[in-house]
Amino acid sequence: MFVCRGCLRSLTGSATSTAAPRLLASLPRTAGSVTSRRTYLGKGIKVDLRGALAQPVGQEPPHFIPKTKSATSAIEEHSLDENDGDLAYENISSRGGDLGKQRYELKLQAAVKKQLGLAEDPYHIAQHVSKALERGSFDEALLMTRMASRNKKVEVSWNHLIDYQLKNRRLHAAVKLYNEMKKRAQIPNAKTYTIIFRGCALSLHPKLAVSEATRLYNFMLKQGALKPNTIHMNAVLEVCARAGDLESLFTVLSSVNGKLRSPDAHTYTIVLNALRHDVGKTEKSNLGLVDTEVRREMQKNIQRARAIWGDVISYWRSAKLIIDEHLVFSMGRILTAGDYKDNESVLELLEQTMQLPRFDKPNVQLPTLSSSAGLAVPDNQVPDLSAMSGKARRELANSRASSSPLYAKPGNKTLSLVLTVLTNTRKTSSAPRYWSYLTQTLDVTPDAENYYVYLRTLAAGHASGHVAKLVTTMPTALLSAVTFRRAFTACIDDNLNKDAFGHACRVFDHMTSRTRYPDALSMRLFLQVARASTRHFHEAKPGEYAAVGGGKRAHGAQILAALDRMWEPFRILSGSLTYPSSSPDATTTMGKPMQPMARSPQEELERKRGDMQEILATARRMIAGIDRVINEDQDMCDVKGRKLWRVRRIVLQKAVERWIRKLYPDGRPLEEKQTVMDEGDSISRESVWEKRASRATSGDAY
Repeated sequence: MFVCRGCLRSLTGSATSTAAPRLLASLPRTAGSVTSRRTYLGKGIKVDLRGALAQPVGQEPPHFIPKTKSATSAIEEHSLDENDGDLAYENISSRGGDLGKQRYELKLQAAVKKQLGLAEDPYHIAQHVSKALERGSFDEALLMTRMASRNKKVEVSWNHLIDYQLKNRRLHAAVKLYNEMKKRAQIPNAKTYTIIFRGCALSLHPKLAVSEATRLYNFMLKQGALKPNTIHMNAVLEVCARAGDLESLFTVLSSVNGKLRSPDAHTYTIVLNALRHDVGKTEKSNLGLVDTEVRREMQKNIQRARAIWGDVISYWRSAKLIIDEHLVFSMGRILTAGDYKDNESVLELLEQTMQLPRFDKPNVQLPTLSSSAGLAVPDNQVPDLSAMSGKARRELANSRASSSPLYAKPGNKTLSLVLTVLTNTRKTSSAPRYWSYLTQTLDVTPDAENYYVYLRTLAAGHASGHVAKLVTTMPTALLSAVTFRRAFTACIDDNLNKDAFGHACRVFDHMTSRTRYPDALSMRLFLQVARASTRHFHEAKPGEYAAVGGGKRAHGAQILAALDRMWEPFRILSGSLTYPSSSPDATTTMGKPMQPMARSPQEELERKRGDMQEILATARRMIAGIDRVINEDQDMCDVKGRKLWRVRRIVLQKAVERWIRKLYPDGRPLEEKQTVMDEGDSISRESVWEKRASRATSGDAY
């Protein structure tokens, strides 16, 4: 057979060629092909890959693992089947290939198997899963739950995993875990669906969340062994409300029944809040609608809310529902978006559900008060329902089915709602009575929002006296520049009241005593109060201001009194521009945090440009006020006062010129010059007064 020598040579060559790889098999790996040992390290269990990467190239295939007793049993117990592939591990890197991945899984499984040997009870397994998720080791928690699912019921552990993914805004991963949970014969419980529905409400993709939540809810209604209850229905309603999908919301609401899914106060609160947000969306959306069409859409939602409220009242009167402040506030907020009649019906709503008296009507009858737990509350009113469960509320309602219904307790939301309605209906004269009744009689502690709404209501009613009383009694931590600006604006609007300037002086003194630097705009508004409050001077009876030289002289004295109050605070405010901010913990005007020290004078100037412009505008208004008294009408000031204020005017004018040269070294912009002319600051008149003031030999400028 082997007669040909060529054939023998070819056979000999093939035989020798197979020996070449054996000679090269002992060559070590190059340094560039060795992967770091920390490539596959997880956050929870530390895996050492040094042994996985020590195998030489060509000795065994890459997928080969030594068949030791422990490794063989681990591979048999941990198989990467279709269920394991539903959700991959988080801490595995793509570098290193299948060898590193298998090594990571084996090490992780060995550690998890050891933990399962110590904790065999499902309760302790759930605790260990929860702790692993708290420290961010999702791989360890997932593998432990998968291994424990083979012979135990660990639905709580699966709930922890699903909740972890939903809190991290991973809706798809949570749904995959839910499906894998069912594949592993772990039956989802009521808590599982509650976690999924509440997690859908936090999703960044609301339309996808609505589709997933409604799909699961319909599955529970039609095919699921576990039927949804009131908690599940409320959670799905919350998902639809956050997405603004009213059609899906009312579809879910139609599944209400009198037993398992009986509606509670939270159910109707979600629906009413969704309608209110839809009203605001219609008002703010740029759909090209005219005002009539917008109002028509708003009235449509208001009518739907009134129909829902009819069901609420029927359930409440039949002792099937207990209303609370949140539910009443939700209905009231929708009505405030309507017309005058809708706003006025809010007061009727509060009287119906909270026994809140109508102080806007004569002959008000206050409800009988009783003391319960140290609080003054009307009869048949529950002090606090926030800590009660739904079952406890139903039992409480059934216990009082034969007596009068339980009324809701007013709080901070009710106080803000009442004041808003009074502002919309222009019944601001009743605001102090409501405020006194709720804060003093019912012991409602007002918060920052209540103070702000009350101040806005009083300002809308031009009640400068009540505004001054409120500002001087507010907590110092709630005072801001906006507070004083609104207070001075209320005094300007109350110019028919001869005591308006006195009230403004109270507010100004409180501002200078409670703040480090006064607000520049508030100072200008205070000066405007002195200049605008003039009607009582013009309509004065003959001889009423004879002691001070007549009405004009009294008006001039009022303007100079305002300027005299402003002089020292203005010097303190202008002096704040001299010293740079050096500490980030320091505070400036109205508690505003300072910035770190500037790196150059130019940066410091740019940082303080806005404050300097405000102070500059205040100085110009002060100059205009001085000119109004000592130049335009000689009867408004005597000779002694005229000399004093001329010298002070020079000081202000020089400060203005110094700030202008600093702010605009290349010349003042055109719009800035126009602003100066609009404020009555004539440049030619300034030069004339400088010449006159230079001749003054008496008078103290400070």
